[in-house]
Amino acid sequence: MTRKAKDKAVEKLLIEKNSPQMSLFEIIESPGKESEYSNTIELYDALPKYVWDTKREQEDLSNAVVTRQCTLRGQQFTVKVKPAIIEKDDGRSVLIYAGQREEIVEDALRKLAVKGAGLVIEGKASVMFSLHQLRQELAKLGHTYSFYEIKEAILVCRGATLECISNDGGTIFSSSFFPMVGLTTLNDLKNKKQDARCYVQFHPLVHESIVSLTYRQYNYKIGMNIRSPLARFIYKRMSHYWTQASLSTPYTPSLKSFLSQSPRELSPRMPENIRAMKNALDVLAGEQIISEYEANHIKDGRKTLDVRYVILPHEKFVKQMMASNKRRQQVEQKASDNKDMKNTKG
Repeated sequence: MTRKAKDKAVEKLLIEKNSPQMSLFEIIESPGKESEYSNTIELYDALPKYVWDTKREQEDLSNAVVTRQCTLRGQQFTVKVKPAIIEKDDGRSVLIYAGQREEIVEDALRKLAVKGAGLVIEGKASVMFSLHQLRQELAKLGHTYSFYEIKEAILVCRGATLECISNDGGTIFSSSFFPMVGLTTLNDLKNKKQDARCYVQFHPLVHESIVSLTYRQYNYKIGMNIRSPLARFIYKRMSHYWTQASLSTPYTPSLKSFLSQSPRELSPRMPENIRAMKNALDVLAGEQIISEYEANHIKDGRKTLDVRYVILPHEKFVKQMMASNKRRQQVEQKASDNKDMKNTKG
């Protein structure tokens, strides 16, 4: 289990500015298009950790823990998500789960790290930024949040907890989405100190992926432009795991298995599930991520029990995956060169 860290003022942080791991995290395959790319994170990005329900804000403490099951790389996990307790301006304390807003803000923070703002703070992968800088990054791709909304999203990630237990008992952790944060005060914002430094320490799984080089390049611009949370979840999952995507090799998920392991979960009514998946796949087709798909219904009489999809990638997505594979090789080679250089000096 991971103990909850104590937030510190920026001036009191132990900061490593020239971390080899964070430098490797920044390497981009296409320098001319570096604004388009970021990284997906092993395990962390595929976990069903967000709550997309429009009523994700509540005041009832009963049944506040959301429990889900998922299977990744052949291993089964139980995922438990707990909300943050946030105090509103009117004095109310409410429970807020990490949702679409928090995902978008975290992706933007990770992008800032890829662009050079990544540091190792208190021994863990982190990012240093200003709220103004973060707000600009979000607005650039159409996510126009206020300073208050951005701060609240970060505080939700600070307070919300993600717990993951493998069924074989080998992987157990519990941590907030952001174990440590330091934010500009409201007084600073009122005094127009929008460039005051803030920091966020990323989740331990993000740190572990950066250290072990298990992240993969993906098109961040496309991901941020996708407004459907389910389509974005599918896109990230495909970008990370469909490493050998080709025009002749289909991706064949089943409706019930895929949705039950996504933040959306399964609805009681099968027509709603079918419609949600169709809408998401249509979005991906519109973004030229997939070229076409078939939905093969598995029925008992007239009742649909499940749907097996046959999804073919778009040639642009195949090129993205080839570039991602090449970039992975470059990162591994650079890491090997750094290790050899260190051994030589030693």
